[in-house]
Amino acid sequence: MKNEVVVKLLVLFVLVFLSLIPLGLIWRVVADRANYRDRVVTQVAQTSARAQVMTGPILVMEWPGRYYVGTTGQVRDSVDQTEDQLVFPDSLGIQSTVKVETRQRGIYRVPVYRATSRFAATFTIPTKPEVTPRFTVTGPPRARIVFGVSDSRGLRITPTVKSGETPLKVNANTRLTWLPQGFSAPLELSQGVTATTIAVDVDLTGTERLGLVPVGANTEVSMDSNWPHPGFTGGFSPDDRDISATGFRARWRLSRLATGDPIALAAATTPQERPEMQTNDIGVRFVQPVDIYQQSERAAKYGILFVSLTFVAFFLFETLRRLRIHPIQYSLVAAALAIFFLLLVSLSEHLPFVVAYAVAAGACVSLVAFYTGHVLGAMNRGFGFGGMLATLYLLLYVILQSEDYALLLGALLLFGALAAVMVITRRVDWYRLQESTAAKT
Repeated sequence: MKNEVVVKLLVLFVLVFLSLIPLGLIWRVVADRANYRDRVVTQVAQTSARAQVMTGPILVMEWPGRYYVGTTGQVRDSVDQTEDQLVFPDSLGIQSTVKVETRQRGIYRVPVYRATSRFAATFTIPTKPEVTPRFTVTGPPRARIVFGVSDSRGLRITPTVKSGETPLKVNANTRLTWLPQGFSAPLELSQGVTATTIAVDVDLTGTERLGLVPVGANTEVSMDSNWPHPGFTGGFSPDDRDISATGFRARWRLSRLATGDPIALAAATTPQERPEMQTNDIGVRFVQPVDIYQQSERAAKYGILFVSLTFVAFFLFETLRRLRIHPIQYSLVAAALAIFFLLLVSLSEHLPFVVAYAVAAGACVSLVAFYTGHVLGAMNRGFGFGGMLATLYLLLYVILQSEDYALLLGALLLFGALAAVMVITRRVDWYRLQESTAAKT
């Protein structure tokens, strides 16, 4: 058969595409385990509290008056109602200490935190109302301090609110439609007073993430935590940070010119508008140091590359050494390579990722080296093949750890493999090779 080499290549292409089936199934297993982990996080959040974003303190001036809605004959129709005017701090200082611990549910650990925070704010009390054009003020305003959180279940301890040294009574509502969860405290306004200082102490629990909305004209935030793996999110990274094995410290300094949040807060009328305005919050995510499912998923994406390079190496051995390797033997080696990714995700749920990777890679390299030693007719060839596969696994681990350079390293790996094949086969006469193969058969 003069075209045996061509037929063999076509068979190998078919086998490569068929190997996508087990790789796809393993990829699905990784995704299912990640989804199950997310459900565990949700279950823990349901028994504790969800990720939290704290908004405030905000001074709300409640103006009584009459709203004119139209005209009937010569009489203007009106309704008595109140209108809120939001006043934001001239300066806001936030000091937060966050203690993080992990709660285990099955094999999963979920970070749960308790944040003890003090908010110190100064307000300028407006002397004139800012209301809609059809609204007429009919009396002096009432004032309250409002503070919002994402999940009120995290307020296990009643917050304290003080005006100067005077404690205020805390109510379990905000009476703001766009800020439904949180608390408020009525504030007595003295005649002639144009400024006030408010201090709010909040003890809040939550899971995964803590956010702070910088509502002050000038906002300074300091956060200390025992968690050594912070992920800074939101619209602003810290001005200063110090991360060590025992925790982290971070500092932010922001002005209203940068945040613009009070404008968005004043315009918000529904809870659905809050996510848009809080894209500029200050956030810290208490992440796990290694997301094993993300790493495993990224590794599985290189599965087809591993199978292809292995088949190329097998084909070169078969062609240059005049060996005959059956497609079933190709398929068994491809199955061993696919099992590596299943071993990786299952072991990494119980072991550190680097240990799981080393064990899974070592097991697969040993198995393939033993098998190929018999297939290729010499154990030294099997050891050489195992060494090549071990090098591939080492390069894959480097790619997984170098997320910013993953594409570059992957491209260099492909280029290097192609260059090696071209160098090895540079003197091969493929027409004569086909003729010699046909003569033997």
